[in-house]
Amino acid sequence: MKQVWFGLLGLLSMLLTACPGGGGVTCDPTGTGNLVVNVAGLPGGVDAAVTVSGPGGTQALTGSQTFTGTAAGLYTITAAKVAQSDPLIRTAFSATVSSSPACVRNGQNETVTVTYSPIPTSNKLWMDNGNPPSGASPVLAFAASLLGSTATQSPSVSAGTINIRDLTFDKDGNLWGIGGTTADPNLARYPADVLGTSGSKTLDRGINITGIGCLPGPARLAFDANGNLWVSVPCANKVVRISAAQLGASGSVTPGVEITGLSGPEGLAFDSAGNLWIANAGADRVVKFNASRLNASTSGADLTIQSQTPSPVINTLDTNLLAFDASGNLWVMAFGGNVLYRLTSSDQGGSGTKTLTPAIQVSVPASAVLEGMAFDEGGGLWITYSAGKFARLSSTQLGTSSTSGSPTTPERIITSSSIGSAGGLALYPAPAGLPLYHKLP
Repeated sequence: MKQVWFGLLGLLSMLLTACPGGGGVTCDPTGTGNLVVNVAGLPGGVDAAVTVSGPGGTQALTGSQTFTGTAAGLYTITAAKVAQSDPLIRTAFSATVSSSPACVRNGQNETVTVTYSPIPTSNKLWMDNGNPPSGASPVLAFAASLLGSTATQSPSVSAGTINIRDLTFDKDGNLWGIGGTTADPNLARYPADVLGTSGSKTLDRGINITGIGCLPGPARLAFDANGNLWVSVPCANKVVRISAAQLGASGSVTPGVEITGLSGPEGLAFDSAGNLWIANAGADRVVKFNASRLNASTSGADLTIQSQTPSPVINTLDTNLLAFDASGNLWVMAFGGNVLYRLTSSDQGGSGTKTLTPAIQVSVPASAVLEGMAFDEGGGLWITYSAGKFARLSSTQLGTSSTSGSPTTPERIITSSSIGSAGGLALYPAPAGLPLYHKLP
């Protein structure tokens, strides 16, 4: 019995000192060897983002490389996501590493392959599809290649999900949406790897939020920089935070943070400093809560902005959705007025309550139904449009005000027989210059 015990101890010792991927042979603690890192799967002109760390030091690689005469021992190889440029929506790539840690042995070669592949949700514009026509799906995606000019197009992906109200992405390209009926979970996640093709899809996480107590329940969502998901609940006049940890599995969760005292909150957006902006739609106001207050439940905004039209006829502009552009301007979508207006960095300053007339107010035709918006790589703003359509306002159009009497017609309009009423819009990855959780460098 004693011999068996000592034999097991010896085996355990060997396992603890063996190098992963080294066929059970222990790493040589002395001498030098060669480490070969092969990078595959990226198109020409796209650099990898590989880091090699070990006894020989730490080095960043943009492609394949051989380290000759490097110190023997264990080396950790990691690979970050990278993106291929595109005028509208980039293609994102993630990587798998064949062996890490890798064991470099005295006088021997060790080869590691880093294989990149496109993330299926990237290079596409996604929308939730309300009242889909017969045979159409509740979530649609259109590849960037289909969006270059006004055209009639079929979706690149028709995803058979549950009914979805609003959607966004996490850093890995997984799609998150709000369940559209009482039979659906409040929050649903669909992994990126199932969304590359059309057909029926199965969510891998379904999360219900306790304490809402009203219908129709959640309306809009936004991730903060730490991966917490914030959800507006207009019928309860509050916004709640679901922590990154709570998003890790299906089930029921109780929000750790609630912002109360609001009036029918809708759209949410975080600025580059981590402050939360809320479209307080029931009061036709935009409100700001400073980042320093977002770790605990609170009430009472740090800044409240009421916007109005210019003279001679001064009216209050309504407030429904929010999005920051790459210059830090906050764009507000006014559903009732069919207007998109810009709040500059100066407009966003200060505290308390103020009334202002935004310098840029872009009216769109009365037939447009403004339910979603998202900025692209070129600074254009994609918006929902009339039934069966979505559209893009160019960066030039966003720099010129217009009126309801002479509205701005978007520079390109996409029509599809698969679209009922386009709702929330989202691109993956988000442009690097935007303060969005799912951006890439």
